[in-house]
Parts: sequence; structure tokens; C-alpha cells
Amino acid sequence: MEYCSRIVLVDKGVEVFGPEAKELIKLIDTQKSIKGAAATMKISTARAWKYIRAIEKVIGEGAIVKNNRGADSYNVHISPACRNLLEKYESFEKQCQGAAEEYFKQIF
Repeated sequence: MEYCSRIVLVDKGVEVFGPEAKELIKLIDTQKSIKGAAATMKISTARAWKYIRAIEKVIGEGAIVKNNRGADSYNVHISPACRNLLEKYESFEKQCQGAAEEYFKQIF
């Protein structure tokens, strides 16, 4: 038997950061593209922006920084505040999963 846990940060009853947002931010960070990250996740760009706006409400500033590369193209990266949230979330997630695994072993 196994267990499954999902760590989600909630603000006033609304999910603001969870596994999907984490995946999106990590993909944006590596691909340097919101559209590309959304395509990889098989979600719409509009849905990706919904996650980004939720993150921006939490961090109180922009989550994505655009770097202009010419007349019609640009790449993006995550802001330092967004990276900080990602790192804190991953640390919290790891701690929670470790504790859950220990409790699971004790109880089952």
C-alpha cells in the first residue's frame, strides 16, 4: 500500500501555488518561454497566465521578467521573488513528504 499527498499553498481559500504552478515555473525557467512551457504541460497560455497572476499576488510583484531580443522576439525568466517562492515551496514540500512518509510507516 502507498499514499499520495499533494502540497498546495492556499490564500483565503484560493489555491495560489501547487504542483502544477511549480512545474510551470520550472519549465518557464528552463525554456525561457511561457508559451513553450504551457505547450509542454498541455495547458493553454491563458491558463499559464492564471497561474502566474496567482503567484504574483502572493509575492507582491511580477513573477516573470521579459528580455527583449529584437523587434519581434523575446525570452523570459522568473523573477528573484518567484525563484524564492519556488525554493521555499520545494523545501516545504520535501519536509512534508518526509514527515508524511514517516507517519505512514508508523501507522500502516
